[in-house]
Amino acid sequence: MIPENVSFESATLGEPLSAVYAYQENIGITFGDTIVIIGAGPIGCFHSQLAKLRGSTNRNYD
Repeated sequence: MIPENVSFESATLGEPLSAVYAYQENIGITFGDTIVIIGAGPIGCFHSQLAKLRGSTNRNYD
């Protein structure tokens, strides 16, 4: 169930973002890492934003 205060648009972002989070946890992205992200779709954008929050330097290619 989706709580009434959460829009359908916001609810649809939960699974893809949790997958990106789990992937970055598994490979151990940390402050000071340089990572390459191939693709500028929704998943690539999530990877880029989350990696920046973790303190990494990103190289994005589409």
